[in-house]
Amino acid sequence: MSYRLIVIQKSGVGLIYFQNKLLSITMEHSLYKVNDIYLGKISTILPSLDAAFVILNPLAKNGFISFEQSKDRSQFSDTSSSTKINKTALVQIIREPIGTKGPSVSSEITLIGKYLVLLPFSDSISITKKVSSDIDKDYVKAVSNLLVNPKRIGIMAKSGIIQANVNFLIKEIKTLKSRWNLILYKSLKTSRPSLLSKRKNFLNKILEDYSTINFEFIAVDSYEAAKTLKLTLSKIKRFQTDKKILVEVHNSELDLIKYYLIDIILSEVMKPRVNLPKGGYIIIEKTEALTTIDVNSGSFTTLRNSRQTSLWVNYSAAYEIVKQLRLRNLGGIIIIDFIDSTNQVDQMKLLQYLNKLVKKDFIKSTIVQMSELGLVEMTRTRSGQSVYDAFSRRCRMCNGLGYLTVNLNILSRDYYELVLTNISIFDKILCSRIKTLYS
Repeated sequence: MSYRLIVIQKSGVGLIYFQNKLLSITMEHSLYKVNDIYLGKISTILPSLDAAFVILNPLAKNGFISFEQSKDRSQFSDTSSSTKINKTALVQIIREPIGTKGPSVSSEITLIGKYLVLLPFSDSISITKKVSSDIDKDYVKAVSNLLVNPKRIGIMAKSGIIQANVNFLIKEIKTLKSRWNLILYKSLKTSRPSLLSKRKNFLNKILEDYSTINFEFIAVDSYEAAKTLKLTLSKIKRFQTDKKILVEVHNSELDLIKYYLIDIILSEVMKPRVNLPKGGYIIIEKTEALTTIDVNSGSFTTLRNSRQTSLWVNYSAAYEIVKQLRLRNLGGIIIIDFIDSTNQVDQMKLLQYLNKLVKKDFIKSTIVQMSELGLVEMTRTRSGQSVYDAFSRRCRMCNGLGYLTVNLNILSRDYYELVLTNISIFDKILCSRIKTLYS
């Protein structure tokens, strides 16, 4: 079997295998999911940051909204006025919580369909950048104008709209409009923070995000999840073939985790050190601001000279780094410290090889440059939670340092004993002060 999918529906965790090797781990937040629409309540306005905090759920973290990213600021006009506190606002989740930060939200609401994206607060028609041909663009604009005539709302057309049936597009735009009307109706009937529109279930999310993959085996953690899976697959055209998909059902979430040793797999994925084949290793450290990756040659000394050794280890590390970024679902700023190479030709080859690898990733990554210190700077689009955010908690002993700290009181008393045993006549006054301090 080529592609296999293991889904823990209750926990929102999915593991994708290719030829019995773990390819990707996908997760979602238990409460705040991207594209969910909330009726929030403004709790704090930050005029200096041109932003505000919005209460989405009274028992969870508040959302953060930046006014600069919002074209429609009618809900947040006159941000300096204290009367806007506790005002309701219609917002949508655009980024899940990360670490100690709550979710990011936006007032630009979007309702996503198969071929169209409805923009209720806009009257413009836009086309995805993937449509490059002028003829295709003209066709898409003409169809889009017919769908939203008269222009009271905006739409964004996806790339697949060129092959779509016009009747299906008419049906889809009607469905999105009725969904928007229902959201508006719910928002008028309540005045407290509440969830107005949920995104599709986790299984649908995986099948949509990995739409290019035809899974041959899917394991789920309940019979209810199996029924949902069967219904979902029957609606997706690429699965409506004679080729059968083997679905394995487990009695509970715990049975599925034990059977496939998922807890052990996740603990291995989260380890900072990753060994490279034939020697060498990389160290991955994630902080709140960025992720740093250090490449070391380790015990790899089989080649003739240092240049060949560094080039071999760097190439091997580049392949493993892209794999680990995908497995750990790391995003944001990433700094890579490869083994130093003074040869500019080798540096360019390494950057070209790394760029070739990141293009195969499902999530967009951009290599910025190699700095004067030899550090490779790159970015990777954040998509959901990383394994650290989903499966780790701050340590109470070290408070997130990653080290067990020494008891400073005991250390100070040891210093006090050392002073007492090595005291001279001239240090009696100092000794009496220390004794008073630690007695």
